[in-house]
Parts: sequence; C-alpha cells; structure tokens
Amino acid sequence: MAGEQQSSDASEKLGLGRVIAYGSGDLAFNLYFTFCSLFLLYFYTDVLGISPSVAGLIIMAALVWEGVTDPAMGIIASRTHSRFGSYRPYILYGAPFLALSFIAMFWPTGLQGPALALFCLVAHILFRTVYTVVNIPYVALSARMTTDSMDRSRLAGARMMFAILTGLLLAAATLPMVTKFGGGEDGFLRVSQIYALIATLVLLVCFARTHEQANVADTNHSNLRDMMVAVRRNRPFLLLLAATLIGSIGYTMGGKALLYYMKYHAGNENSITVGLTISLTAAALAMIPWVMVTRRTSKRAVWLCGVCLGSTANILIFAFAPKAGLFFYALLAINGVGNAAFVLSFWSMLPDTVEIGEWQSGVRAEGALVGFLAFTQKVALGLGTGMIGILLDLAGYQPNRTQSPETIGYIQAMTGLAPAVAAIMAGAIIAFYPLDNHTHNRLVRALSRRRTRSPLSASLL
Repeated sequence: MAGEQQSSDASEKLGLGRVIAYGSGDLAFNLYFTFCSLFLLYFYTDVLGISPSVAGLIIMAALVWEGVTDPAMGIIASRTHSRFGSYRPYILYGAPFLALSFIAMFWPTGLQGPALALFCLVAHILFRTVYTVVNIPYVALSARMTTDSMDRSRLAGARMMFAILTGLLLAAATLPMVTKFGGGEDGFLRVSQIYALIATLVLLVCFARTHEQANVADTNHSNLRDMMVAVRRNRPFLLLLAATLIGSIGYTMGGKALLYYMKYHAGNENSITVGLTISLTAAALAMIPWVMVTRRTSKRAVWLCGVCLGSTANILIFAFAPKAGLFFYALLAINGVGNAAFVLSFWSMLPDTVEIGEWQSGVRAEGALVGFLAFTQKVALGLGTGMIGILLDLAGYQPNRTQSPETIGYIQAMTGLAPAVAAIMAGAIIAFYPLDNHTHNRLVRALSRRRTRSPLSASLL
C-alpha cells in the first residue's frame, strides 16, 4: 500500500490553482528580499548617511549569517513532523514574526555613527534569521508537492513570475511612495509597514492552498554529517552550487551598481524607477516563454541562452556607457530577459537534484539541499554587496553629489563588466550539468520501484 500511494502521488499533476497559490508565496518573500536587494544599500548610504563600505559590510555580514543558518534550517525542517507536514507550519507561524523583523530594520532610532551602524547590523541579522526560518521551508516545499520535473518547472516559473512582478511593483512604486509619505526614514518606515502587511496575508493564503503530496520523505532524514557525505557525491548539485555562486555574485553586483549608474550617469534619481521597471517588465514577459522553451529543450539550455543574452547586454552597457534613452533601456530589457532565464533555471534545477541524492545515498532531505544552495546564494549576495560598497569607497563615491569621471568609470565597470564575466563563468560550469527531463523521469520511476523493493539497474546517469 505504501508503494502504491507513493506511485500515485509521484504521478499526480498539479492543478493551476495550486501552482499559482505556491508561486504567490514568492510575492511575499520578494516584498522583503527584493526590497532589500534594490533599496537597502541605498537606504543605508543615501538616507542614513552610513559610509558605503560600512553599509556594504553590514549587508554582507547579515547575508553570510543567513547563509550559514540556511543548511541547519533545511535539516530541521525536513525532520519536522506535524499535522501540517514538514514545511508548511513554518510558513504559518513564521509569517507575523518575519513582518515585525522587517519593519524593525527601518525603525527611526535617532542614533548616529557607530551606534547607528551597530543597530542596523543587529536589526538586519534578526531579519535574516527569521527570513531563513520561513523561506527555506517554503522553497523546499516544491520538491514535496510533486516529483514531476515539468510540474516543478511550472512551480519555479510561477515563483519567478510572482518574484519578477513584485520586483516590478517595487521598482515602480517604492521611491514614489517613500516620497509621498514624507521621504527619508519616515517614508521608508511607512512603506515597510505596508509591504509587511501584504506579505503576511499572502503567506497565510499560500499556507492554506498548498499541500505536501509527495509522501516520499519519511526515509532517511539524516544528520548534518550524513548530508554532507550525500552532497559531496551529488555531482549535478555541486555543479549547480558552483554556477549559482558565481552567477549570483555578478547578478548582485550588477543590480546594486545599476541604481548608482542610473542616478549619477544615465540620468537622475527618477531614471532609477524607469530603468528598473523596464528591466523587470521584460523579465516578467519572458518567464512563460522560458518555461515553454524548457519543455522543448532543457533547463541547461535555457540557462545558457540567458547567459548569451544577459552578458551581451551588459558588455554593451560597459562598452558604450549609454545614458537614459532608447538604446540604454533596450539593453536593460534584454538583460532582464537573460536574468529571467538564470533565476528560473537554477530554482527549477534544484528540486531535481533531490532524487539524485536519494538514489546515490538513500538520503532524501529537500530542506537540507535547499539550505546548502541558499547558503551559497546568500554568501554570493553578501560578497557582491560588500564588494560594491568597498569599491564605491575606493572610487571616491560621495552620496548625493556629482561624481568624478573616475568614480563613474568604476560604476560603469560594476554595472556592465562584472555581471557579464560572472555570467559567462557560471554558464561554462552549468554546461556540464548532466540532468535532463528524460533522465530525471527515469530516475523518479526507478526510485518508485526501489521503494517497493523491485529489482532494477543502477546505471541511470
């Protein structure tokens, strides 16, 4: 009976409503994550007056801390047993605390100097800790909802669509809303409160409308040592890990530097909203076509196509240093399409590596693998942000002033050249990723037979 139940669960297709419900969770998480990615460094430097290097190091330290806690949270979540499943309880109970910790980062304190920097560091680490507790189980949930590779691509596509649309909303509305609420610290506080309320409501809906259907995970939830052994043997996961690390460093540097590029070179502060809106709109429009291309080709092919588009656009931005106008905005749109392929591919590849680990070692723990990848991504984001802050200081950056030609040159290189080089390096690694849809489907069937103790061949990859 257990084997029959597993087989049924594994083959069950997800309805559109459940796919949308799961994907909507990324709307909530990106009200937090993308807000911080786009505006937190800017808030620290241009609103609070913290030096770029200190601000970058604050963000880097908090992200590295989050990365360190991600694998531990993944293991804890995968070993959790409750009437709601392993992962969904963290979404339900963690959502309100996540909202409060987010608002705390923007709470006006009247502090200055080292005391202000210390408060920002503590508040940011608190937020990142709670974010890990809620987000890692959410991401791992996709591998428990279905074992079908294409359904996982649909889930990842829905996530990325909501993420990009949320980013589009943030890019278009955040700074105008901050201004409407009085600007400065008060404006950012009011906006953070609004976003936190929306995110909490969305996460509660996501919890209510999702279920853990793939009942395959009662086997071998191992400890950290066993998990590390399993990870070292999982070649597709290690390739994905390395490519994600390098690609995310470049992605972060380009995104952070773009705000300074648009404000101080391409146009003015208003061009930030226009540029980000165009880039994220292009990414959103590209997401469904990329999912369709994935069905006809492979996740690896989509990643490499994205590298070609994104790196070409970034190299042209670096080479020609265009100001606000049709050419510049067209390059941002192309870059957005390339970025959409990148984020879709690595998040949809991740759950497929779960079955590789189970096949090789008997260990199936989605949360732990999600935690290891999230650790790599957070370290990359932290390093990218820290490097931007340090390079801005080395370039002689002064907030809210006309920048020197040397400073503009640094900003141009960080905006265009750095993400292009990183994307090409990541693509060179992912070109060796061996797992495609056909192989993964064979693997799922083989695992189903093994759980029913049927004999089978081990030569799948």
